Amino acid sequence: MKRNNSFRSALTGLAACIFLFSCSSENDSKEEITPDDTLPKNETWVIYNGAANWSGGIYALKDNKSREINLAGLPFLQVASSLGGRNLGDMLYKVNDVTNTKQGINRMGIDATGKIVDLGFLPSQSNAYETNFLVASATEGFYWDKVRGGLKLQKFNPTTMERTGEIDFSSLSEGQPLESIGQLIIAKRDDKLYLDLLCGTKEGNNWQVTPPVKEVAIAVYNLTTNKIENVTRIGGTTNLGVFIDHVLWSLDEVTKDLYFATVGDMKTQPTDYSSKILRIKSGQTTFDTEFELDIKSYQFPAEFNRLFAYNNKIYTTIPSRAVSYYGGGQHGVKYRSDVWYWNEIDVATKKATRLDMPADNFYTTQNPFFHNGEIYFLSNNTSEGFSGVMQYNPATKVTKETFRLKESGRIQGFNIITN
Repeated sequence: MKRNNSFRSALTGLAACIFLFSCSSENDSKEEITPDDTLPKNETWVIYNGAANWSGGIYALKDNKSREINLAGLPFLQVASSLGGRNLGDMLYKVNDVTNTKQGINRMGIDATGKIVDLGFLPSQSNAYETNFLVASATEGFYWDKVRGGLKLQKFNPTTMERTGEIDFSSLSEGQPLESIGQLIIAKRDDKLYLDLLCGTKEGNNWQVTPPVKEVAIAVYNLTTNKIENVTRIGGTTNLGVFIDHVLWSLDEVTKDLYFATVGDMKTQPTDYSSKILRIKSGQTTFDTEFELDIKSYQFPAEFNRLFAYNNKIYTTIPSRAVSYYGGGQHGVKYRSDVWYWNEIDVATKKATRLDMPADNFYTTQNPFFHNGEIYFLSNNTSEGFSGVMQYNPATKVTKETFRLKESGRIQGFNIITN
C-alpha cells in the first residue's frame, strides 16, 4: 500500500501547531555550543528534522553535539521528504531522491567538511511511492519494484547502487488483481529472506489491500539453495506492515526471533481482525501459533505502529485513548496528537510497562534502535514542546534524555555512526 501526496497533506493538517524549520543558510551566525564531556566523542549523530509539510534537512554532528541542539547555521542536505533513513556503517539510505519526485533508493554519506551529501541513486521503474528496500550488507541489497513485477524481488549492490538481478516468486500467484512479494516486509535472518506475500483487491478510496482470506502470509526464501522454502500463514488479522518507509518488522539480536506487526484494517478497525504482533522463532520458518500480542489487550481501537525487539522485550507505542487513522476525531482524539506512549512489553507475560518518556504524536515513524547498551527512542510532543531523542538502558531500567532540538523543527529521524 502506498502513501499518496493528498493523504499526506491531509494528515499534515492534524498538527496542533507548526514547528519552525531551521534551514538557515550557512552564513547565519551559529549559537555557541559549550562542549559537554558526557557526550561520546567517537560518534557522529545524523539528525533528520522536518517542517509541517514533511520537508527538512539531514545534518551530521560530530564535535558540535550538545544536549540542546539548534541546527541554525549548520550545513545540511535539503530533502523534500525528511522521514528518516537507515544506515550501514557511515552510509545512509532513504526512500526516493532529495526532491521526492524520483522513486527509488537514495544513498548518502558525509564529506570531508562534515556535510551530508548525495552519493548515488538507484531508480525504480515505477512512478508511484512504493519502493520498499533492505540493505543487508555493503554488497547485498533487495528492493521491490511493481513495474518489474509484483511477484519479483529485485537485487542490488548498496555500494555501487546498481541492480544485480531478481528473484522470481511468480509460482506463488493466486490470480488476484493485486499481488506482491516484499512490498512491505523484506527481512533477512541468517541465509533466509522473510517477505510479506500480499494478494487481493483494492478499492479506489482505500490504500489497503483486501485479501480474499483474512490472514497474513510470509514467504521464506533460502539464499543458499535459491529456492522458496516455505509460505507460512496465520489468521485473525490482516495487512502486515504499513508504508514503504515505515518498517514494521524487527529481529531480536539476542534471541534471533523475528517479529512482525500487522495493522489489521485501519479504516474499519474490526475487533475480530485487529492489529497484532506475531513471531517466527529462531531456527523456524513458520509463525509461532502459541504467541501473539493483540492491540485489544492494551487499547482499542488502535494499531501497533512502531516495533523493536530486544532480549525478549517488545518496544512499541500504545495510545492513551482510542484512535483512528482515518476517522480524524471520531474516537475523541486525533491520531497525530500527544497520545502515543513508549512501552516495554514482556514477551513471556505480555505485560506492558510505560517508559518514562514524553508522549509522542506520531510525526516520526522511526523505530527504536540499540546502540552500546542503550535503546534510543524518538518523540515529538506538542503540549510539552519536546522534540528529541531519549535513551533507555534495558538492564538498569534507567531513562535519560539524549538531546532535544531547539527552534529546529521536529525530529523525524536519527542515526548514530561510530567513528
